[in-house]
Amino acid sequence: MNAPIWHQAPLFTSLQPEQRRKLEDMATSKRLETEEMLFMEDNACTGFYVLVEGAIQLTRFGLTPGSHPTLAVVLPVSSFAEAAMFAGEAFPATATALKPSQVVHFPKERFLRTMREDSDLALAIIHAQAVWLRKLTLQIQQLAASDSVDRLKHWLREHLPQQGALLLPVTKKALAAQLGMTPETLSRGLRSFQDQGLIQVKGTQIFRIGDL
Repeated sequence: MNAPIWHQAPLFTSLQPEQRRKLEDMATSKRLETEEMLFMEDNACTGFYVLVEGAIQLTRFGLTPGSHPTLAVVLPVSSFAEAAMFAGEAFPATATALKPSQVVHFPKERFLRTMREDSDLALAIIHAQAVWLRKLTLQIQQLAASDSVDRLKHWLREHLPQQGALLLPVTKKALAAQLGMTPETLSRGLRSFQDQGLIQVKGTQIFRIGDL
């Protein structure tokens, strides 16, 4: 039997097969349609999620009335909202599906109880979280030290396959928000890389043809 896709999330990389099986009993799957809201900012945290299909945008209420700055765009296979669960806080953002998506939910009380009962599982989760946070911190440092075009190039390096095409997982508007740039700047950056012979853009597909 093939393992569930959520096993691939970085949060679970340090778990043993028997530890993953413990979590399978509590995991529940949920489908979301485009623009369907999963949870709202300041709602009580019921647990955390793993995205196995689609794309989820995390936004917060902005200082300007009506604005909703994008904090992140979650892509498969990734966990999110676990920090709120561990901290005993409300959800810090609003989660909305950018396209038809599937998430797996792990309920707060049962997950934390399982960690208390199995110290090895708890240590494995903490280890995976620490590794992920170190990687995320490094990425943030790299992005903070670069301009918007460099951020786009870094994103392409991370996601473009050596062979074949990358189908953009989200709209260009959502990707621009994730990279902290305007959609116009994103489009200019893609055109510039294409003019330099680095990539080829065909609609929502991007091909690597040069050394980024």
